Amino acid sequence: MTDFAVAETYDGGDAPLFIFVDHASNKIPSAYDNLGLPEDMLATHIGWDIGAASLARKLAKRLKTKVLFCGYSRLLIDPNRSLDKTDLIPSEADRIPIPGNLDLSPADRHQRIETFHQPYHEQLELCLDQVCRAHKDPLILSVHSFTPRLLGDAQGRPWHMGFLWREDEASARALMAYLAQHTEYVIGDNQPYDARVYNYSVDRHVGPRGLRHITLEVRQDLVSNDQDVDRVADNLAPALERMLTA
Repeated sequence: MTDFAVAETYDGGDAPLFIFVDHASNKIPSAYDNLGLPEDMLATHIGWDIGAASLARKLAKRLKTKVLFCGYSRLLIDPNRSLDKTDLIPSEADRIPIPGNLDLSPADRHQRIETFHQPYHEQLELCLDQVCRAHKDPLILSVHSFTPRLLGDAQGRPWHMGFLWREDEASARALMAYLAQHTEYVIGDNQPYDARVYNYSVDRHVGPRGLRHITLEVRQDLVSNDQDVDRVADNLAPALERMLTA
C-alpha cells in the first residue's frame, strides 16, 4: 500500500481548536482496482465528502489550528462507522453497487480493518491526546459535506448546512444561533443526518473525553470550488472564533 497514506495532517497553528475530516479523500490503493468503479464515479459524493477537506483547511488557516484528514475513500471502509455496522464496508452507496465490496471473506474484512480503519483511529486518538495536553478546554470540529439530492429522491435537501449533536447540544446551538443572526443559511438541526445514528468517530474519541464538539455538515454545492469555500469559511470562522474566546 505504498501509493497511499492512511491519514494526513495540516498544521496551521496552535489555537484551542482541532478539526478532523473522516471523509476527506476518495483515494483507493491501486491494489483494489478502484473497487471495480470508474474514476468519474469515485469523484462523486459516494466516494468522499466533496469540499470538506478544502473547507477544513481554509478554516484551519484562518483560525490557526491543526487538521487531521483521513486518506482513503469511505467506499474502501468507512472510518465513521463502528465495526458492527453493515455499511462499514458498503456493498452499495446511494443505490450504486460497489463490485469490489461484494462477497468479502472474513479475512478480507479483517485486513481492511487492520490496514485502514484502526490506524486512522489510532492517529485521531493521538491528535486528540496532543490537543488536550496543549489546551484545557479545546473545541473539536468534525467536518462533513452532503449531496444536495440523493439518487431517486424527488426533492433536494433544503438545508445549506447542518449541525449534528448528541452530547454537546450547547455548542451546536450556539453556532446555529450565530449563523441564524448573521447569515441567510437554512440550518439543519441534526439534519441531514442524526448524530445519534451517524457520529461514530465523535462518539468513540471525543464524547468520552467530555470535550466541547460540533459535527458540521455543509451542502456540497456550497463548497464545490475555491471561491465558494472561501465564502463559507468567511461565515463560519467568526462564529467559531467567538466560541474559542467565550
